[in-house]
Amino acid sequence: MHRTVMNRLCKSGHTQKALSLLRLMEQENTKPDVYKYNIVIDALCKDANLHAAINLMNEMKQKGIPPDVVTYSSLIDGLCKLGQCEKVRTLFFEMVNLNIYPNVNTFNILIDGLCKEMKVQDAEEVMKHMV
Repeated sequence: MHRTVMNRLCKSGHTQKALSLLRLMEQENTKPDVYKYNIVIDALCKDANLHAAINLMNEMKQKGIPPDVVTYSSLIDGLCKLGQCEKVRTLFFEMVNLNIYPNVNTFNILIDGLCKEMKVQDAEEVMKHMV
């Protein structure tokens, strides 16, 4: 139920309310899982609030909740949209080093971001790895 409410809040532009619900859950017996964190992280990224999204991912790591491919894909997408290619590269290698393998969505985000930055050769290289 919490996940549905959080998802609806984020999709209707109420990311801070969803974050407040997440904080409330952290204080109560209903501990949020990676899926609930991902909903808020993705919304923060879509709001271009990457600093808060990265901080939230770091918090979940400290609480023993490992990020997954969705967490990293959301952050990579947000960073790509802000043109922060070096941070994308760092995050991507962190993800792979943790044995979290990119999926088709992750690769599409990377290729799209690189093409928008006019780094077509890099995008082609990513596509070769994808295949």
